[in-house]
Amino acid sequence: MSLFRRTEVPRRFPSARAPRRSGRELFAKYRRHLAAALAMLSLAVSLAVLAPATEERIDVLVAGRDLPVGSLLRPEDLSRESVPRSLVPEGTYGNQPPAAGSRLAIPLLAGTPVIPTMVIGPGLLAGLAPGSVAVPLRLDDEQTASLVRAGQRVDVVLTEGNGFETKLESRVLARAVPILWTEAQVQPDGQEPWSVSTASGQGGLIVVGAGAGSAEQLSTAAQRGKVSVVLVNP
Repeated sequence: MSLFRRTEVPRRFPSARAPRRSGRELFAKYRRHLAAALAMLSLAVSLAVLAPATEERIDVLVAGRDLPVGSLLRPEDLSRESVPRSLVPEGTYGNQPPAAGSRLAIPLLAGTPVIPTMVIGPGLLAGLAPGSVAVPLRLDDEQTASLVRAGQRVDVVLTEGNGFETKLESRVLARAVPILWTEAQVQPDGQEPWSVSTASGQGGLIVVGAGAGSAEQLSTAAQRGKVSVVLVNP
């Protein structure tokens, strides 16, 4: 009999491997993470597209408060603002303010850039034919002067005679001339634009743009008779 007993060694089997997951199972497991990543990517792309490009800014003069038509432009009425260049029309006042004594041809709201075509002066004739001049007219009917507005076009009519000793005669001095400025609003401090004073407090003053050839006829019309205007649609 053998002195040694044969010992049976248990057989080892390889450990079982985890089964592979399908793509559908992986998507189901990580779908929330994928959705969050896609949302962040979409947001980043949108911001990149919508973000405005860096734009040059310039300093311009703007109305420091609401200013009525005919206002005398004083330093305290204006302020300097930095705005994108693309939002500013060419010719806007930057470092050079309007000339002393300039008045507004239109009303301005606070923060509106001031450009030469908005003031009484050389800039008011911008866009008109070369050689055009600004001619003040004193209308016989003050109510008419209070109704017309800058930008409208009118025929200027002169009526001479009194109907008694001399026959009444009317003739057109200028046709379809643009109105550049009207004295339709009294200054807040009670002063009239251009220091005009009349019995009614309104005056009958307007400024029209006309050719140099008719400037003399228009400027002396009030001394020769009654001046009136007729609105036209050229």
